Amino acid sequence: MRSSEIKVLQGLIETPSPSGFEEKIAEMIRNELLKYLPRNRVKIDEQKNVIAIIKGKSNKTIMVDAHSDQIGFIVNNIDKEGFISLQYIGDGDKSILSARNLIILTDSGRINAIVNRKHSHLIDDEGDESIGEMKDVIVDIGIRKKRSVKSKVKIGDPVVYKPHFSHLMESYYSGCGFDDKSGCFILIKTIKSIIKLKIKPVSTLIFTFSTQEEVGGQKFKPIINKYKPNLFIEVDATFATDWNDDDVLERESGKCKLGGGIVLFRGVDIDKKSLKLMASSARKNKIKIQYQASTGDDGTVNYYVSALNNGIKTLLIGVPLRNMHTSVEIINLKDLNYGSQLLTNFLLSKRINTIFNDVRN
Repeated sequence: MRSSEIKVLQGLIETPSPSGFEEKIAEMIRNELLKYLPRNRVKIDEQKNVIAIIKGKSNKTIMVDAHSDQIGFIVNNIDKEGFISLQYIGDGDKSILSARNLIILTDSGRINAIVNRKHSHLIDDEGDESIGEMKDVIVDIGIRKKRSVKSKVKIGDPVVYKPHFSHLMESYYSGCGFDDKSGCFILIKTIKSIIKLKIKPVSTLIFTFSTQEEVGGQKFKPIINKYKPNLFIEVDATFATDWNDDDVLERESGKCKLGGGIVLFRGVDIDKKSLKLMASSARKNKIKIQYQASTGDDGTVNYYVSALNNGIKTLLIGVPLRNMHTSVEIINLKDLNYGSQLLTNFLLSKRINTIFNDVRN
């Protein structure tokens, strides 16, 4: 992958976007897309969803989505000693919060913060200092007294893990927010590839970078109702199960390896004809793919989009990810390339309209 593309991915990761506070990442994505698309083809709606359109030859539309938000927190109390309390925005593992670096996103800028922890020397062998409930989280910005802290931080300010983007070995990278900024990157790269190929797609392509997925994705419904896509493709992170020798995780989520290829989901709410064409495109273009099962309640927007507008054909694509919803998520750049190559070839396929020739299967 080119260094310029890695820089785009880094920019996505280092731009905080907790659910409900996606303004800055929406602007970043829009500015990146304007390098390839005319201004009238890229817009940001009232909910900070970014919408980019590539006109096709037919009246059929395909919508491809990745969500731009990440899990985060929100300030819900400042006590008399100046300690800050948080609640989750989205869902996460409370036990990993202890001794973490955070960023509070205030109206006047970012403030560094940490989650306090009892001195290790004072914890006996049987002591348990893990965080079981959010009320146990004590956030510290250094200064004391409620009045001093409230002059800097307000109730309702969003909070995220301190952003970082780290190169590990070979094509592996670590950071916070690859769920689902890796999907956003794939969409950006796909748009760039389609424009550079100068091939007009058969179907009109609507790329969306949706908001508030981590809290239910309801702010995305108006876009579905407005554009009424004939096919909806969600690109989201999925569970990699290659992080240790324990096969319990593999039995629970299915085999999935970083660098092993982009994941295609089979099962509930997955359009069989579209999946067959996408898999065929992968084989034809020698693109690595893996499979996982869709149960219909996997937490992505697919589960409700398929029921809108009298039924919409849907596909779900997964980016293999280790340590999901933590500050140390890990991806392999190869899988992002596979995802972009697969989408580009599928969306430009001359056979694409064959999937619309019959009723929903």
